[in-house]
Amino acid sequence: MKKGFFNVILPETADGTVAVLLYGYIGREEKADADRVVSELMSLSSTYRNIDVRINSLGGEVFSGMAIFNALKNSTANVNIYVDGVAASMAGIIALCGRPLHMSRYSRLMLHQVTGGVHGTSEEIRAYADVVEQLTDTLVTMVADRSGLEAEEVRSRWFSGGDHWMTAQEVLDLGLAESIYDMKDGASPAADATAEAIYEFTNRQNSLPLTDTNMAILDELKKKSSFQNATTEEQVLAKINELENDAAKVPALQAKVTALENEKKEAMKAARTAYLDQAVADGRIQAAQKQHFLALMEHDEAGVKAVIDSMPKNSGRISSFIGSGKTASTSARQELEAMTWDQIDKEERLAELKNNYPDLYELKFNEQFK
Repeated sequence: MKKGFFNVILPETADGTVAVLLYGYIGREEKADADRVVSELMSLSSTYRNIDVRINSLGGEVFSGMAIFNALKNSTANVNIYVDGVAASMAGIIALCGRPLHMSRYSRLMLHQVTGGVHGTSEEIRAYADVVEQLTDTLVTMVADRSGLEAEEVRSRWFSGGDHWMTAQEVLDLGLAESIYDMKDGASPAADATAEAIYEFTNRQNSLPLTDTNMAILDELKKKSSFQNATTEEQVLAKINELENDAAKVPALQAKVTALENEKKEAMKAARTAYLDQAVADGRIQAAQKQHFLALMEHDEAGVKAVIDSMPKNSGRISSFIGSGKTASTSARQELEAMTWDQIDKEERLAELKNNYPDLYELKFNEQFK
């Protein structure tokens, strides 16, 4: 068999047996991630008739474990479960999914009540306790279906009190496993070793050397600049994890870039608006033309500024309407630009508008009547 990445060991031929390793903690973004494991099982089931699932896990999240449990139970392939080291807590439930179970002579299986923690109001804590009890009831039902025992007997044996550890022989004697096998290579752990010791021992046993196929993959990866210093599978996987972490930062960086670009656009728009306001005040352009020039500046700011700067300032005549609230520094043209046709008509200045500023007269006329 050839060893692949991401806890899947592929056979040499399509009619061989593929192995999926449930090694490590069960949970989202953990080594035994339910999303990945379930998708792998579905994909592999469509290609391979025989799938071995090898477990060495101290447990994990209940809902992630349930997803894996159901995927194994409903797989169309011939699935065999192997406990290489430890199948504890949720991993123990997965081991008892109803598929043939085989345990290493030195392995352990552990079952217990659902555990967790919460903080909040008394109502929230009570509600959480209800959820924990309901989940425990669900696990009891799962094990009862596998063992053939009544639910209450299952509860009293393995889901009351603390942790309930069983050796491979005890599991076999209870009829929960089909066989016991010996580990092939290396010194076996002591019979009285702790679950943690067995877990660590099995993880070390699974650190297999690279095969020729893996070396070919490694050679291809080393052609990439990012993998030039990766000479072992562990280093390759470490580099992949590093690249995945870098990739996870991309959305945040993109959001920051977008925010900075928006700030830049707003600052540029404010500067252009201020420039055009000054051009209106200088009489170079009309107030009604400002939005048109603003749109043009988005495509050719330098060209628009060159045109406007070449226009002469037009201060107009000094207003004679000081008594009406107008200041002497305000040009007549600016006053008329700021007024509507009706306002100009009301102040009887249409003739002044037409005679002195025919272009502005035409603009106001079109605004009013066209």
